Amino acid sequence: MDWAHVRFRQVPAMISAPSAPHTSRLAGLWASLSCLALLAGCGGGEGEDPLEEFYTISGNPGGSGIFGAYFMQSITQEWRDAAASFRDNNPRYKVQDGTFAIGGRTVFANPLHSSRMDYAHALGLTGTGAVIAVVDNGFLRTHETFAGKTVTHTGDTAVDDGSQVPSHGTTVASIAAGESSTMVGVAPGADLVFSSWDVLDLAAAADEARRRGAVAQNNSWGFVDRPITQASHESIFGIPAYAAWLAALKLYAADGVVVFAISNEEDAATAGLMEALPLLEPDLETAWIAAGNAVPVFDDDGVSAVALRLSAGCLEAARWCLMADGSWYAAMAGSNSAYGSATGSSFAAPQVSGALALLAEAFPHLAPHQLRARLLASADNTFTGFTAAGSIDLLEGDETFLHAYSTEFGHGFLDIRAALLPIGTLTMTMADGGAVAVTELGFATGGAMGDAVVRGLAGVDLAAEDALGGGFDVAAKSFATEAAVEPLAETVAARALGKDFARARTAPISPLARSFEAFPGRTLELTGPDGGSAVALMLGGGESYGIALSRRVAEGTLNLDLGLKLSRDDGSLMGFADATGGGAAMAALTVSLSHDLGSGSFFALSGEMGLADLTTPRALSGVTTASFDSLSLDVGTRNVLARGDRLAVGVSLPMAVTAGQAEMVVPVALGQGRSEMRSLAFDLAPSERQVDLSVSYQASMGENSELLVELVHAQNYGNRAGITDNAAVLGMRWSF
Repeated sequence: MDWAHVRFRQVPAMISAPSAPHTSRLAGLWASLSCLALLAGCGGGEGEDPLEEFYTISGNPGGSGIFGAYFMQSITQEWRDAAASFRDNNPRYKVQDGTFAIGGRTVFANPLHSSRMDYAHALGLTGTGAVIAVVDNGFLRTHETFAGKTVTHTGDTAVDDGSQVPSHGTTVASIAAGESSTMVGVAPGADLVFSSWDVLDLAAAADEARRRGAVAQNNSWGFVDRPITQASHESIFGIPAYAAWLAALKLYAADGVVVFAISNEEDAATAGLMEALPLLEPDLETAWIAAGNAVPVFDDDGVSAVALRLSAGCLEAARWCLMADGSWYAAMAGSNSAYGSATGSSFAAPQVSGALALLAEAFPHLAPHQLRARLLASADNTFTGFTAAGSIDLLEGDETFLHAYSTEFGHGFLDIRAALLPIGTLTMTMADGGAVAVTELGFATGGAMGDAVVRGLAGVDLAAEDALGGGFDVAAKSFATEAAVEPLAETVAARALGKDFARARTAPISPLARSFEAFPGRTLELTGPDGGSAVALMLGGGESYGIALSRRVAEGTLNLDLGLKLSRDDGSLMGFADATGGGAAMAALTVSLSHDLGSGSFFALSGEMGLADLTTPRALSGVTTASFDSLSLDVGTRNVLARGDRLAVGVSLPMAVTAGQAEMVVPVALGQGRSEMRSLAFDLAPSERQVDLSVSYQASMGENSELLVELVHAQNYGNRAGITDNAAVLGMRWSF
């Protein structure tokens, strides 16, 4: 099928005018497609949308400014569900549902779905603030889909009832930016410029698009029998009116993006002059997109194959070409509320133009040429049948971001969802001016800090950019990962299994019993010959190890032990860790006050205070020395239910940071694409520290067996405010 062509004003006989359109093919294009079972229905719902049935989400909850509203780091389930709510419940989406019967199979079609516009609309993007210029004919400016928009026009754009395509411009514009209770276009919040494709009006159309700052100028038309050759170029642009248009178009293209529909001749061997014009006018390439019409086989993850290609292939325009499903139920010019079905590359092109408007709203600091690069770079080319003919450097020369294209499908299918996600490496500019990959800035915090770092960075968004200059807000707290906290039951069980049950039941209380309780690994305790000296060795493996020494300085009814503990942590308990390593060197003074004659009541009060030299991860500019402490009290008695048994209750404050600060010097997002380098300082001490309450009972069950029962309740578990956990352990140990 030929794509929608123009009827030109009569020109002087000495000028060779482009040939006329093929009317029979054109009429076939515009006819209702109900015979192909392409679209399921011919009308939309009445009244307002049932908003309770579909909903939008915030891409970055708590984010500030426009980036905070639209940034999505990945395809989350929440985003999928919101997009599905539009597809499944919004009647303006469902009116586009249809099927193709191909080779005995049925292929589902919906251009809003296959191009992932549902994901953009689910984020609240509408193209607000953007302008789309449409060069066409047959505009019914009073159609309800254009109500409330700012619409300017140049040339004679009125509907011509004698035209072969009286509704063409109305349909194209409604797909790009229309909205009513019946249908919704790609960018319903965008404003419009209507311009005639008449030869004497084209220069004015380009000038008006430039004056309005249009992000895209859509052209769903072309020249019949004018392939991309130098001869065609000379025959068209040798005409003064067209030469003036080319000059005006170049001025517009210096900032805006020109979108041209490619031919609907499926078996065309050569691209048309206009869709492939950058081949002869290389300066236009960074401003040009050619749009073809194809129906993809797809699901929510992506395009898997091509059901039908209904237009020509991209051919010589492949380097700047995209495919989209040009099968639509859209506005017609029969009345202000008329709609109908149509297909063609004419209706694929305005999807691309509308997508540029959506990106202009999401990335207001990017120029239209940069938005064009995002669309090409994010096009889905992973489907069966895509054969790469080459790749193009979309960063214009630095050879760091190449995207493959094919002569048939160009860069692939339009995928607005992918265009909204980070493309390539997401980087952040640091205080020294260097750009660092965001993935290299993540770090983990030790359990002794609890929620301190995440809490300290809450509510702050940092500015990052992807490989194509797209700006994204990243929550500062997302760089910090709290130490993984095992369930309390696992911790208590591991601690219990590491004990000698009989010795723990009968031996006097050791002043070093809790020295390395919070560390991973095993502890070996040794007592000096005089009983007044003790040493504990912690062998954690890897980067965790330590030694604790104690000396009894007072003995009697109350025993007083003083000691020194030196240790190294890998970062899981104290300090930070990132891809390059981490941890902390720690030193502490210990004190223990106890009473235990080994046969009756006992108690032990022990604690420590120390300092930690923390490793500074790459994301942080500086870290002070941190202070920490721990405290525990155990009270109990023996011979309660049976001779030699042991009952104890305890309360403890496991190790936690009590003071310390860290600093990040980072670009803080201010909204609307603005950022400012700031110093973020935050405390390392948790807001609430963990408190453990415990009850334990031990007894001998015979000559070679021991019983242990322990119950523990932890408040603010992992030094995280409001988190509780409980554990119960029943242990039996036999010796042979």
